[in-house]
Amino acid sequence: MIQIRLRPPCRREFHRNVYRPGVISLTRLLWGSVAAGGSLLSIALLSEACQVGVLYPPLAATCFINATCVYLRVARPKQIIVGHFVSTVGGLLAVVLVTTLVHEPVLLIPLKLGLAVTFAAIFMQVFDADHPPAAATAAIPAILPLPSDTLVLPLHMAWGAVIAVLFSMAWSRPWFNYPPAEDTSGPLCLGMHMERSETLGVGICSLAFVLMALKPLSLWSYYGGLMTMLLGVILLMVQHFQAAEIIIQDPPAPNDGPAGHGGPCITPESQN
Repeated sequence: MIQIRLRPPCRREFHRNVYRPGVISLTRLLWGSVAAGGSLLSIALLSEACQVGVLYPPLAATCFINATCVYLRVARPKQIIVGHFVSTVGGLLAVVLVTTLVHEPVLLIPLKLGLAVTFAAIFMQVFDADHPPAAATAAIPAILPLPSDTLVLPLHMAWGAVIAVLFSMAWSRPWFNYPPAEDTSGPLCLGMHMERSETLGVGICSLAFVLMALKPLSLWSYYGGLMTMLLGVILLMVQHFQAAEIIIQDPPAPNDGPAGHGGPCITPESQN
């Protein structure tokens, strides 16, 4: 059932069970909506001032999720930064492959779009970076001119994603810690609910954001920022593998048959 909450913003209105989709509240309408617009405004202003071109439409969706659906896993810093990076790579790879292998004009754009989103979906899942807006990041290179050189666009999109993350951290602090804890036993590092390696990766990406933002003043700083951003993104990409559980076959359940294949299938007809 949909809730309509008319209470003014307070800490209670930012709890997980009420600050979420399915709840129409003054808090989400006021605080969340202003945050979504303010976040994208910050990205656009900084992109223009720092001469770091990014794709605005997918980052707009990221800003909305960060502001109004903050408790979803897809709104966490790693998912945002890595999701946009690997999806950009997937989109650009699809464009190169289709352009090289396909010579039928009518098929070019549909194949680019399909392959771009396919690659983005694979990369986001492998690197534990599920972030739906990043699928648009993958699709845009197939149909629109790019705002920067192909080789640096993935790092530029990570740069824009870092702005969205930092804005959310600053905006959310009066009411709750961003990113919020995923569960009661979640890790805590430097006051943030992230693993140490994840916190380090976000910190390196934040440093890279500053260095890249100095592009109008120093190209060397910008180039150093690109390398630093790549280091931070790679750290975030591999961070989850250190504790990953590899499952080749599930152990048989107590009522399974021989070799874990399970017993007979019970259907409504067989129960009569």
